[in-house]
Amino acid sequence: MKVGIVTEYYYPLLGGISEHVHNTGIQLTRMGHDVRVITPHYHGREELVTHRPDPGPFEVIRIGRSIPAPWNGSVTNITVGWSGLWHRLRDVMTREQFDIVHVHSPIVFTLPPMAILAARCHRVATFHSYFGHSSIYSAIKGLLQKQFLDRLDGQIAVSESCIRALTPYFTLDARIIPNGIDTEHFSPTARRLDAFSDGKINLLFLSRFEPRNGLKLMLNAFFLIRRKRDDVRLIIVGDGPERQECEAMVPPELAGDIHFEGAVLRERPSYYATADIYCAPISKASFGMTLLESMAAGTPIVATENDGYRDLLGQEEGVMVPGGDPEVYAAAIMSLIENKDLRGQMGQAGLKKAQRFAWSRVTEQLVDFYREILTRPRRTRKFWERG
Repeated sequence: MKVGIVTEYYYPLLGGISEHVHNTGIQLTRMGHDVRVITPHYHGREELVTHRPDPGPFEVIRIGRSIPAPWNGSVTNITVGWSGLWHRLRDVMTREQFDIVHVHSPIVFTLPPMAILAARCHRVATFHSYFGHSSIYSAIKGLLQKQFLDRLDGQIAVSESCIRALTPYFTLDARIIPNGIDTEHFSPTARRLDAFSDGKINLLFLSRFEPRNGLKLMLNAFFLIRRKRDDVRLIIVGDGPERQECEAMVPPELAGDIHFEGAVLRERPSYYATADIYCAPISKASFGMTLLESMAAGTPIVATENDGYRDLLGQEEGVMVPGGDPEVYAAAIMSLIENKDLRGQMGQAGLKKAQRFAWSRVTEQLVDFYREILTRPRRTRKFWERG
């Protein structure tokens, strides 16, 4: 079948949706399907240039230009181009003659909902986000439901937490198809980083530096840990608006054991393989892609409780504690630092669980859902129709 994947998020923009699109595109192509990824340009986003991955075996069609915008306690991206964007998107849909169009984050403007209107074939959407109360969705939920969600022929959510976040606003009938993991790329056999292989215990933090991802909590917990042990270091991978503030928190006496590595793409497996414990003090998550990456590397996890993590992380693979208190988080990390055997057991349990989420298995579920959708009559309501 010919599949059009529409997304605001794709490389060189790093993130879970970019990886979802890239890896399902690869697997769909390997299975013999014809794939096009429709996504914006990132002109003027120089900070992203170093993050370009190897190209996938599918065509990427770029229309419009992506700009960042604040959203849901984080930063979202929207495609601008307006009238030209609509005409270009409609031309792509007419020319390509897709069998199915798969839209990611269908109620995040602008490209995904526009694609729902422009598509002339069956339309499927995946919901990725978890959030609390949204005054925007409260105000326009009726419009979004009637003009976009009711046009979908199929709905997917990556986790139950996504559905729980959306159901106060929208009527959904979503199939759970989780995110996946490249179990060959993320592996305990990945190359260890020589700079951090001197016998010290390595704690890894890997996320965007923004309030909900808990880097300040992580730093304060590490300061407490170092009062008890001097053979522990903290490796910090990522970037974001809190970087300068967080770097300023580091006292001179600990600067040699707190390493800000910047944003990393290709070498991420090496960071997980080098880490003794992966630390995820995040307050909001829809799924937990970094947890899955850590499991695939055989690295035990200390996380803070949130809905998305509860859906994925069991006590066999890691420790989960309430968020917000550095002393509680530090104590959980210390419990693993001081129990090497438990770390090994958790790492093995994580490896076993990660195999269930291999991209090949996830994409098989996705194709089965596509085929199911294609047997149904297509929803053909016009934009101006009511009800």
